Amino acid sequence: MLNTQSVLDSLALAYEPVWAPDRHLVAARLHLHPVTPTGVDAAHFMELLGEHWPEEAPTLILSIASPRLLLQTLAVDPVHNTCIEVPADLFARADTAARLTIAVRRGHRLVCRTPLAGVHGPGMDSIDARPLVQLSAEEAHRLTAPVPPGRTPPQLPPGLIVGGADTRSLLRHLLEEQSVHGVLGWPEDDVLAAHKHHPISYDRDILHAVLQAIDDDDCSVERLERLVRQDAVLVYRLLLLVNSAAYGNRREISSLRHALMMLGFRELGRWVTEQITEVEPDPDLHPVRLAMVMRARLAQHLLMTGSDDTLRAEVYATALMGELGRLLHQPLATLLNKLPLPGRIFDALLRRDGPYFPLVDTARAMGQPADIARLPLVCRVHDISLETANRSLLRMLATSHSHAGRRSERMT
Repeated sequence: MLNTQSVLDSLALAYEPVWAPDRHLVAARLHLHPVTPTGVDAAHFMELLGEHWPEEAPTLILSIASPRLLLQTLAVDPVHNTCIEVPADLFARADTAARLTIAVRRGHRLVCRTPLAGVHGPGMDSIDARPLVQLSAEEAHRLTAPVPPGRTPPQLPPGLIVGGADTRSLLRHLLEEQSVHGVLGWPEDDVLAAHKHHPISYDRDILHAVLQAIDDDDCSVERLERLVRQDAVLVYRLLLLVNSAAYGNRREISSLRHALMMLGFRELGRWVTEQITEVEPDPDLHPVRLAMVMRARLAQHLLMTGSDDTLRAEVYATALMGELGRLLHQPLATLLNKLPLPGRIFDALLRRDGPYFPLVDTARAMGQPADIARLPLVCRVHDISLETANRSLLRMLATSHSHAGRRSERMT
């Protein structure tokens, strides 16, 4: 059996979502930063990745910081549904261009990291690769600046993955007026700023999915929980509802699953139907919500293997509710104090302490590629091995398309 300990303990991994024009996850960019220059063997890593990457997983773009490891990876067998990110200068050099051609023949798919001006640079037209560009401030301004009468608006080459969309206006221009494949990252603060005068409401798609599930004769509480927990606002208001005076409960309810069981399918369906009038129609909020879900799921995966579902659900809720203040425009402490939550959740979110804080903090760090070099330190401080953190990240990303599907096994 492959010894994966040295492979995953020798890398720092971090991720960035890539969002399609329909605002759903189209790919994930996985940053690989070797902790030691010669500590990672590409063949072992790709073999491990192949074991963890099912057909239904999102496309994974491997962004490898080490030139040595990058060339090694190009020379080994590819993993299905993955791409390798290659800097543009390797396409322009005869020796490395030959390696790239061989890699494509082996079955590798390539993404070329290039300035916008270099999309059709030397060597790129002869090697199949999707361009990934990071817009400069000047390029971003040029794309969104008013066009004088009679002039043609600037058009990007089709099929690009584009980074640098740090405003909502640029984001919408790229996704709705350009033929991009997807955008890298999401300007969450600017998107939320458009809703600063009223709290964020529910995700319409989640409400409809809940109602559809209730109508299914085979629906279970576990299935409903997996759907509801994709919307932090829905989770919060459901817990408020079942703990309100209207229900007159003798004991407080702190878990989502208990709340759903307390309501029952018929009452839940009636209440959700009433909430549909309050749905949030802004599609730009979907990536904000899904990014919260991804962080929460990663925190949950960081738990020890074999942890029971009650503990897993509590860790998930901790990470998910950490963002509530941004959505509901109230201090987080004010919001949390309205619920009978376990002290462990308060400790993690308000005091940055307790048994759940290391999981939430590590999950947050793995979603910040710019600080990837700090990840080994974060893991050491929290007594989490890099192997555990990296394996948890791969599991979370691999199931990002299927985690809310019709299943009976434990939450993932």
